[in-house]
Order: sequence, then C-alpha cells, then structure tokens
Amino acid sequence: MSKKMQVLIVEDEPIIADDIAICIGQMGHEVTSICNTADQALAVLDQSTIDLALLDIKIKGGRDGVQLAQCIKQKTNIPFIYISSLYDKTTISRAKNTRPSGYIVKPFKDEDIKVAVDMALVKTKIKPVNQSDTDQLELFIRERNAIVPLDFNEVFYIEASDNYSIFHFEGKHHVVSQTLKLIEQTLASQGYCRIHKTFLVNLRKIDRIEHSVVFINGRPLPIGKAYKKTFMSRLTIF
Repeated sequence: MSKKMQVLIVEDEPIIADDIAICIGQMGHEVTSICNTADQALAVLDQSTIDLALLDIKIKGGRDGVQLAQCIKQKTNIPFIYISSLYDKTTISRAKNTRPSGYIVKPFKDEDIKVAVDMALVKTKIKPVNQSDTDQLELFIRERNAIVPLDFNEVFYIEASDNYSIFHFEGKHHVVSQTLKLIEQTLASQGYCRIHKTFLVNLRKIDRIEHSVVFINGRPLPIGKAYKKTFMSRLTIF
C-alpha cells in the first residue's frame, strides 16, 4: 500500500479549506492541520511531520503565503503549492522566486488540486543527484573556452537540433555536438526521460502534466505517442 501523505493546508476561508481537505482525503492522503496564519503553520511544522503544504497567499496575520513559503524553505525541504485568487505580475514574480511545486488559481476544480498534488509528490520521489554517490556520473560541457561540470539537477530539459542538442537552464542554454539519442543513453539513469523525439526532460523540473503536455519552467512540451507509455511508467503517482 502507498504511504499516506501528511498534508498541511493554510487557508483562511473555512469553506475553501474544507473543499481542499475533502479533495486531499479522496486522494487517500491525510490533512494533518488546517491553519489560517503563517505563525500557526510554522508551529505545526515544528510539531508534526508534513509531506506537502498547500498555501493560500492572502492569509490573516503579519506574513502572507509567500513569506510563509520562504520560512518553510528555511526550515524544511517539503514541497508546497500555492492556491490563490491573485495572479497579478508582482504576486506571480514573488511566488516564482520561492520555487513552488505548483500554483493553482481560484476558483479551482478538484482535478486542479489532484494534478498539482500528484506532480508535487512525484518530485519528492526523484532524489537530487548526490555528488558523493560512488556511482555518480561525471559529465562536462564546453562553455566558451572552458570545460565545466554539468549539474544534473539544474537542467530543465534538452532539445534536439539536427546532430546537436541544446541544454536549457534557468536563463541560459548550452549547445553540444551530440545527438539527443546519445545523451538520452547517458542521462536516463540520472532522472531524465524522453517525452518526444525532440525533448528529453529532467523529471525533477516538471511543473505539471495536462493531457499530453508537460510544463517545465512555464514552457509547454508535447508528449509524443511513442514515448507516453514509457514516460508515465517513470512517474510515481498516488
């Protein structure tokens, strides 16, 4: 039987909090606590083992949900998802800087909650590559006139371009003279999976999956029919 995940909900509107809790329960997980302030939530984190937090941004008290997320990141490495009616540029920018596992806009459907929670928990099952592992693969790429080590955890996805491949990072990319097929053979054991003839994705960086599209760092990438079964088999979905 799959482990029952302990979920913290931070939401100051009781009806919405109850709706979220019911959805979490239907997924087979357990709501450890429902809080309406950041201070209450931090107290729960000190006293309980939490696997996932769902955070409203506009909450009661002196700190909002984004400030709470910053505190959570300092205390623990659990994933968190924002649920908010706010989607203005400033709020989205603040939220993105905390690297949430998802962002759900109110009003939401139960399916929105389920997909976001599934994706957040998938990420927790894919451990970052540990540099101290004895079987760690050492890989280097060329950067201008230098050769630098590749951080497997920082690559978002790799894109095929004829006989070249493009490594996409946050705000930059690197072009290497290797085919995507050869790179796939090298990186499959490092948490990467082919989703399309053109794309190899870092499973740790997936934001969400909708229908036949994978979203990574805000970019939609198609899932090819020939790759969908293998790709889905790599995911742990509760």
